[in-house]
Parts: sequence; structure tokens; C-alpha cells
Amino acid sequence: MTKLINKLKNRINNLNESNKNILYNTIGAFTIRGAALFVSLYTMPAYLRYFDDQLVLGLWFTMVSVLSWILTFDLGIGNGLRNHLVTTLVNKDNIGTKKYISSAYVVVGSIVSIVLILSTIFFRFIDWNTFFNISKQIVTKETLSLTVFIVFTGIMLQFATKLITSILYAMQRSALNNLLSLLSSIIILVYVSLAKSSNISINLISLALVNVLAVNIPYIIATILVFTKKLKGCKPELKFFDKKYAKNVLKLGGMFFIVQITYMIITATNEFLITWLASPDKVVEYQIYNKLFLLIGTIFTLALTPIWSAVTKAVSEENFTWIKKLYRSMIMLTLVAVVCEFAMILFLQVVMNFWLGENAIQVNYVYAIIFAISGSIFIWNAVISSMVNGFGKLKVQSILFTFGAIINIPLAWFLVGIFESWIGVIVANILAMSLYCIIQPIMINKYLKDKG
Repeated sequence: MTKLINKLKNRINNLNESNKNILYNTIGAFTIRGAALFVSLYTMPAYLRYFDDQLVLGLWFTMVSVLSWILTFDLGIGNGLRNHLVTTLVNKDNIGTKKYISSAYVVVGSIVSIVLILSTIFFRFIDWNTFFNISKQIVTKETLSLTVFIVFTGIMLQFATKLITSILYAMQRSALNNLLSLLSSIIILVYVSLAKSSNISINLISLALVNVLAVNIPYIIATILVFTKKLKGCKPELKFFDKKYAKNVLKLGGMFFIVQITYMIITATNEFLITWLASPDKVVEYQIYNKLFLLIGTIFTLALTPIWSAVTKAVSEENFTWIKKLYRSMIMLTLVAVVCEFAMILFLQVVMNFWLGENAIQVNYVYAIIFAISGSIFIWNAVISSMVNGFGKLKVQSILFTFGAIINIPLAWFLVGIFESWIGVIVANILAMSLYCIIQPIMINKYLKDKG
């Protein structure tokens, strides 16, 4: 046993710096995500207990999902900052790092301030009951309006506090971002597990307030720690705001923004579309299938978390031999993950019964196969997107995601009618992503071939 451990240590010590960073971040991510999976599994039953009406629970899932779209409207600032910081950190350019960070925070802070002011004015004119397709007899107008505003405010604050994750990615500390997400999930789980279920109004408003704290406190703590330790001399300051640096972030971020928005339309509108095309309570059934089939993809993509910034670093060092080897390894691992997606179908009913107990649903195996296909596409998309995001070559991605976004909603409407079920929304996702998953790998191979 001792020999085996020593042999493993020697192999790790012989790895180059890029591979070591990926290994350490992946191990950390798997450890943290393992805990996150347990939290996720326990959270659904806790939600079902907290909201005894699945229609209201479906409303909550849809509301959080829809309002979380806002996080994609950061003009790609986070991703633009991430890619630029990799270069300044590699070159130990502290002034450049400080200017990029300060410029990004000033821009994001300005956006958050303006949007929060405008929301207090315009939200009062929106009929949220009609928007979320839920009767005023179930959730009153006043309760829903207040809940939406609280959740929205929390997400807007997260818009600014979450910028620390881009800095951590650039620092090759991606595992820490998984820890921050885990802490948010734990706060929510503790609340819905221990809080006494009351009437609908108190349940919604209380959970909305807890959600504000859950999604922001971990990021605030991380921000304080990063700028008092690792990047002590690079904390954001208004006097270091630089138009040139802000423009650089926004220019690259603009391409990421297009990708974020279009990808959101394809994948993050499912709860909303199911609510509109079927019913809010069907969102709960969707969430059950989705959480299970995303497990493998989520676990797999943990290994990809440090890849983006590692590839950016390798490109800046012109280490394309390493990138090619990495890409081949990712393709092999993708095949293994896809096999696991379909193997899960065999055990799905047993897993559901154990997970949800008396609230377990009867497995529809047609749905299961469709979700396995969707999960496989999610995995492959994560691999090829990690590569091209690292390259900073986003043209093909932005064009094909735009095409997918344009056809997704009409396809969903058409296919829900054909299937006479909400599962048509998931089939629409698959079709909308398919062209990208075929063409982008061809372009990656061409890019790597041109680099010799």
C-alpha cells in the first residue's frame, strides 16, 4: 500500500504545472460536488415538505429560474475578465490585474445600481400572476409581487458579488467556486428542512429572504478573503478604473454575452416554457427527471471546470501539443459518461423510490431516454465549449447558439402539441443544440491542425 501511495505521489510530482492545477482542482471539485449531490438529493424532499402544494413549488422553481436569467445579462463581463486576468496573472502584471478588476467592478456596480432603481419603478406595473400563470386565489398579487422583488434584488446583488468567481477561475482556483455554490445550497437546505411550513404567503416571502442571503453571503466572504490574502494589492478601487481596460473586458465579453444569452434561451427557459405550455405543477416532474440525469453530466463537467482557464494559459504559452492531448482525453471520457447516462435508465425507478419515498413518481421510460440523450448532449457541449472558450474563438459558437435559440421556443410549442406533453420542451432543446455539437468539433480540429 505504501509503495502504491509513493508511486502515485511520484507520478503527480512529475506532472507539469498545467496538469497539476487541473488534477488538484478536479479532486477538490469532486470532493465538494460529492457533498453537493447529497445536499441536492435531500433538498427536493425538503421542498416537497415545505410547500405542500406542488403548484406553488412549481411556481417557486420557475420564478427562481426566470429571474436567474438576469445573471446572463452581465454583458459577458465576468468571462471577459476571466480570460484577460489569466494573461496578467501569468505575467505577474499587478497593475494590469488591478485595473481589469477595478474596471469590471465599476461597470457591474453601475449596471446593478441602475437596474435596481428602474425595477422599483416598473415592477409595480407587471401582473406577475399572469406572467407565471398562477391564479390570484392560490397566491395573492401582493404576495407574489413582494416575493418577486425580493428574489430579484438578491439576484441583482449576486450579479456583483459573483464576479469573484471569474477571478478565482483566472487564478486556477476553480474548486473554490464549487465550494461557494455548495455553501449556498446548504443554507437553503437547512432552512427548508427546519422551518415550519406556514401559509403560502409566509412560506414564499420567508424563502425569498433566505435565498437572498444564501446566494450572496458565500461570495461576499470569498471576496473579502481573496482581496485580503492572495490578491491583497489588487483589490478594486474606483481610481484604478480605466476606460481602455473596461473596453477590453467588454469587447471580449460581448462575444461571451451573445453565447450566454442564446444558450440561456435554449436551456434555461425550460421551467418557464413548461409553466406556460403545460402547467406549473409539471415543473416539479421535470425537475425530478432533470436532477437525476444531470448528475452524471454535473460530475463529469467538474473535471472540465479548470480546463477553460488552463487552455487559455496554454494558448498564451503556445503549448498546443498539451492542448491536443487534453482534447483527446476529454473525448474518451465523454464516451464513458454517455454510456453512464443510458445505463442510469435501468435503475431509475429504484433510485426515485429511494430518493423521494412516498412522493416518488412512476418512471416514464420514453421520458428517461429523452433525458439521457439531453444529458449526453449537455456533456459533449461542455467539452467543446470549454475548449473554444479557452481559445477565445467564439464566432461559430455564437452563430450556432443563436440559430438554436431562434428555433427552440417555436419547436417547444410545436413539439408539446405533438407529444401532448411537456417532454416536447426537452426534445426541442436536443434539436436546438444538435447542429452546434456536430459543427463545433470540426472547427476545433481545424484550429488545432493549423497550429501544427
